[in-house]
Amino acid sequence: MNKLNLIIENAAESDMVAIAEYIAKDKRSAAAKMLKLFHTSFDKLSTYPEIGFSRPDFTYKDVKFFVVKKHYLIIYKTTENELHILRVLSAYQDICAML
Repeated sequence: MNKLNLIIENAAESDMVAIAEYIAKDKRSAAAKMLKLFHTSFDKLSTYPEIGFSRPDFTYKDVKFFVVKKHYLIIYKTTENELHILRVLSAYQDICAML
């Protein structure tokens, strides 16, 4: 199976930095593990982009969602050859407003 080229958008990079900084307040090693888990998930999605799901109750946009550790959502879209990571958000944020 061909892997899609991974593109992490600036907003998603900023999201991950904010998440890591928040987690690092309690435990730096946990923040590093979370970032590694996000990147492992990106790799999985670039190989199997269909494992995500649509959420028409959140947005009309043609994007998919992938849950990481119950509390985080990777929001992404695909093109013919690319996987675009648009946002990485906490389930506690106003996701509809942030899309």
